[in-house]
Amino acid sequence: MKQTLLLALLCCLAFTAPFAQTSGPAHTLSRTIKGTVADSASQATLGYVTVVVQEAGKNQAIKSTFTKENGSFELTGLPEKQYQLVLSYVGYKTKVLPLPSITSSTLDLGKLLLVSSANQLKEVQVVTEKLLVEQDIDKITYHVDADPESQTMTALDMLRKVPLLMVDAEDNITLNGNSNYRVLINGKTSSLFLRSPKDVFRSMPAGTIKNIEVITNPPSKYEAEGVGGIINIITHKKNIGGYNGSVNLQASTPKGSNIGGYLTVKAGKAGFSGYFGRGSYFSPANSSNLFREDRIFQTTLEQTGESTSRNTFQYASGEFSYELDTLNLFTANFSMNLNTGSNSLRQQVDLYHASGNLAQAYRRLNQGTFRWQGSDFGADYQRTFKRNKDQLFTLSYKLSSNGNGNGTDFTIQPLLNYDGQVSQTDNEGHSIEHTVQADYVQPIHKQTLELGVKTIMRLNSSDYFYKTQHTETGEFVLDPSLSNNFDYRQDIYAAYTSLSLKKGDWGLKTGLRLEETKIDANFRSATPIAIPDYLNLIPNVTLSRKLKGTSTMRLSYTQRIERPSLYFLNPYVNQTDPRNISYGNPKLTPATNNVFNLAYSTFMKGTSVNASIFHNYTNNSIQGYTTLGADTVARTTYGNIGRNQTYGFSLSGNTTLFKKLSINLSSSTNYVKLTSMINGLPQNNEGFTYSIYGYSSYRFEKGWRASGNLGYYSSRILLQGRSAGYVWNSISINKQFLKDNKASISFSVNSPFQKNRRVLNEINDPRFTQNQESIYLMRRYSLGFNYRFGQLKGDIARKKRGIKNDDMKAGEQQGGNGGGN
Repeated sequence: MKQTLLLALLCCLAFTAPFAQTSGPAHTLSRTIKGTVADSASQATLGYVTVVVQEAGKNQAIKSTFTKENGSFELTGLPEKQYQLVLSYVGYKTKVLPLPSITSSTLDLGKLLLVSSANQLKEVQVVTEKLLVEQDIDKITYHVDADPESQTMTALDMLRKVPLLMVDAEDNITLNGNSNYRVLINGKTSSLFLRSPKDVFRSMPAGTIKNIEVITNPPSKYEAEGVGGIINIITHKKNIGGYNGSVNLQASTPKGSNIGGYLTVKAGKAGFSGYFGRGSYFSPANSSNLFREDRIFQTTLEQTGESTSRNTFQYASGEFSYELDTLNLFTANFSMNLNTGSNSLRQQVDLYHASGNLAQAYRRLNQGTFRWQGSDFGADYQRTFKRNKDQLFTLSYKLSSNGNGNGTDFTIQPLLNYDGQVSQTDNEGHSIEHTVQADYVQPIHKQTLELGVKTIMRLNSSDYFYKTQHTETGEFVLDPSLSNNFDYRQDIYAAYTSLSLKKGDWGLKTGLRLEETKIDANFRSATPIAIPDYLNLIPNVTLSRKLKGTSTMRLSYTQRIERPSLYFLNPYVNQTDPRNISYGNPKLTPATNNVFNLAYSTFMKGTSVNASIFHNYTNNSIQGYTTLGADTVARTTYGNIGRNQTYGFSLSGNTTLFKKLSINLSSSTNYVKLTSMINGLPQNNEGFTYSIYGYSSYRFEKGWRASGNLGYYSSRILLQGRSAGYVWNSISINKQFLKDNKASISFSVNSPFQKNRRVLNEINDPRFTQNQESIYLMRRYSLGFNYRFGQLKGDIARKKRGIKNDDMKAGEQQGGNGGGN
């Protein structure tokens, strides 16, 4: 194994060396201006300052940009002329700086200081209204903290606004039309999102989030799994010294509440940042109907019922840092989360003969509880070098532990030709994971070479049982055929190399990642399952070109691995609905996805436009499917049975009109083609899916702001059918008050024009047709309060690299109940 990884790294270095040797000074007629912007009083660097280059004595902008979070900026590709620089930022005096003649390829202005000026606040606010959406070489960023609705909405509501993301009527999240992606928090995996991301986002106040990043073309340093890409949640963890923080409170009806916040503290060389949250969500009675027709035996099944659910979610996370000296940094982090809840169902089940007469009838009564929890601990050592601050070595360790369980007491009350039954079922799962990683970054003039190795050791287990009450003794008797213990061990060994090249207006980022996966799966009371090990070499390349003004074009290609997690592998059979059972498939194998993307972005006169064309295809992809047996029982599971192709186009933009009206629009059009074989019969489905979303906000005087949203999401294409589309909308009012607008209060209404939402899923199979409909309350009123406190002085040191385990296909994103884990 060691020899294989070493050989891969040497091959990658040999491949990248010719590119590194091409680095050198830019053309003598192409000039670069760079510098750093900071506060004149505190010397703290300022992010997102508007930087404009003008020809000396003229007001027309030649090029413009924003400073990065560390206050730095760089403008390239400037002809040899006399220039002036204009800096503008909220709460500061606009600064016009005449520039000396540029005699070399680069003019470094060093630190530029801005002076606070409350008198010019309104004028500067108009100039530097922060963009909601920005696009980089491999990601799109939605600035949640610039959205006034973030004070009353949940994180799930924020995701509806982000380009390339879609949240359907059942709150399932897709990225570029794909439900297989990874969710990171501050660039790292977290047990928060391993089970059901939509439940976490529904319970998380949006006010605790700074940015949402959608990484469509993950570089080689990321794990190769996650076909759709990566959703990276950036919380308010960028520390500015002294202390500062925020508290968010929210109450909603139907019954629901959220509380959350963050705190950062710096004392000398030590720093701490942390965030916390607690949310509860109650779903009133929802109606559900299922209609299925067996085309072979001409029978018809009808199920009608009502269900309710409630859950409580809480989480906390913290990060400590200590600067041993200017070159050595130690950080440690932890997180924990706990989600508990319950659900109930009352359902009438009727089975009809072909003649239309009632053949069987019974009533289902289900009472269930669920629990999932997780914890993470990590430690990182970072070493920088005197020769170049961008030269970096990082050594990291992470321990993750996760557990989940669900239990159901269900009763079958016979009405006609059906036996009564009282049963119990329970499924307990646990996962523990150790990760060790080393990364090295080597600058080569303007180029950057990255190398790294990583090992992940996982052990997943699932214990489940099914018991039926004896009619005479009243005791619950174990059913051995539906009870077992399942272990799944997975070890991953990886190495990667990545090279970033820049020359003039061109940029190239390329890399290779080698991954070897070893698997051992078995039932403790049955014959072990043979799953072969596999080796993958994953390429990644992105070519970018700066066009006239601030426009950029990017072309990228990468491969991603679709690797099943325990949710899809767990053979636990969920029989709480005797007519519709589900289970996982322990024999699933990974599949490789190919991703092509062509993107364009531009910024001019306060308007940002982003567009992309993409094509994804996966052979032998993991698909959920349903079959109907001769016993009229539907069985849902997963298999490597399909080819998934998606062609898509996305377009988004935002602008400011009349100095106070902000508008954000995004749309996506996908053509999805799914082909498969189910029980020896071809199963194909294809068609277009659409989504369009609009957001507008108007800023009034005296701290008032009004906002509104409107979105339409078309039906989704499934392997055996499709789901219905729906409209989503909301309105909100926000008022800021107290000194420096440290407090705000907000009121919002989700779905003011439609009280209920109808969710419809249909299956069309050669053997049967099935329509499943749910109707639930969509309108929700929310009242929120936010308060910011503290003093801001200087930055806390943070590591630049860390562990990011994004290599597992997440659960509950495909829909359905397979696995029951």
